[in-house]
Amino acid sequence: SPLAPQRVPGMVARIASATVAIMVAAAALTLACWFVFSWTTDASLVTFRTGSMSPTIPQRSMAVTLPVTAAELRTGDVVTVQRDGEALPVTHRVVEVRTPPPELAAPAGARELVLQGDANATVDARPYVVTEVRQTVFAVPRLGAALMVIQSPIGMGSLTLLAGALVTWAFWPRSSTPAPSEAPSELARAAP
Repeated sequence: SPLAPQRVPGMVARIASATVAIMVAAAALTLACWFVFSWTTDASLVTFRTGSMSPTIPQRSMAVTLPVTAAELRTGDVVTVQRDGEALPVTHRVVEVRTPPPELAAPAGARELVLQGDANATVDARPYVVTEVRQTVFAVPRLGAALMVIQSPIGMGSLTLLAGALVTWAFWPRSSTPAPSEAPSELARAAP
């Protein structure tokens, strides 16, 4: 028969090996492309921990953001700004862009932004005076949840163990004995 029973496990192992190698190479290429893109454009990833931008950007989404000057902003843009006295920034939609009042003594090029989450009934409590913000280019639902798991201690430990297992598997010595179906033909050639 074309596929002897002895060859099937070896073929499955080779297919599995090739599949894993392709997946690892694709992941490495994707990461390399992201690092080059983020380094050249100053792009960053934002994880949406709340549902304030739902349904447009649901909770646990991940977005790619790029830096833009405040003068470039328009109503409807989704931006990330740092809140005064808060550790985490806020990402909401711009509902109004205006020149800051003179009493604020804002730097040149600054704008006062009125923001509101798509799921929120009212605008944010205070406007934000900014010269530069991070604008959301696109978002992927649920990808933020995966990133949060990976960044957790359990996720990092699991990734470390997985990487170690892959390296061990990749460099583990392969058997040099011929497969059972190949052995008789080798003996036949060695006979006088």
